[in-house]
Amino acid sequence: MRHAGRLAALVALLTLALPSPLLAAIRPPPTVVGLPLGPLGGVIIAIDPGHNGGNAAHASEIAQPVWIGTAWKPCNKVGTSTTGGYPEHAFTFDVALRVKHGLESLGATVYLTRTTDTGVGPCINVRGQFGAKVHAVVEISIHADGAISSGHGFFVMKPGLVAGWTDDIYSQSGVLAVAMREGLKQAGLSIANYYATDGLKTRTDLGTLNCSDVPVVEIEMGNMKNAGDASRMSARSGRQVYANGVIFGIRRYLGR
Repeated sequence: MRHAGRLAALVALLTLALPSPLLAAIRPPPTVVGLPLGPLGGVIIAIDPGHNGGNAAHASEIAQPVWIGTAWKPCNKVGTSTTGGYPEHAFTFDVALRVKHGLESLGATVYLTRTTDTGVGPCINVRGQFGAKVHAVVEISIHADGAISSGHGFFVMKPGLVAGWTDDIYSQSGVLAVAMREGLKQAGLSIANYYATDGLKTRTDLGTLNCSDVPVVEIEMGNMKNAGDASRMSARSGRQVYANGVIFGIRRYLGR
């Protein structure tokens, strides 16, 4: 016992004699529990990249009707593409991944309604329900339009009031829509010149909006049939601009 006591004392003396950098290296770092990192720490966000790469090969499956509170709608669709053949599903997925990366770098937890660009679906009602499923504070659905070639720019769609379906999210979705419009403008993107009013449109016929139980918007980022919009969408740098706009919009809404 006496030897053990002497050994312990010797170890203590040696520890005191160690240079402070070496001493710090052998000590475990202090841990701080419960402090989220970044301005969006602790926030959960749902991102819905529209359509899916496998939809075209499963036409009968995605044509199955689902009830969205106001109508029966197809489970999903193939989506549009640029005249050069760049598909909407690839665009939305790439932008969604960029949004996810940017939000996570700010501390948020981000879930996507689909995690590959080779699958089928999910159906629009499932996409709408996804935000509540993952306990998100908001859900953002990313799309691109296929309109007349002279039309360009983005617009943000928000849910209309559908009794028993959107009562709980109607007002806050409107606030989110305005924040998203301003965020996209902040990124340098232009409001659409061919649809909606001042970049905003209320819809009661979109399943992703009607079926949500968290504040939600669906964004047509631009018109894939317009040469200028298509050029931006087809470029990596352009897709980052769209992603930045979504991130700016979310931060405006959250006040962070």
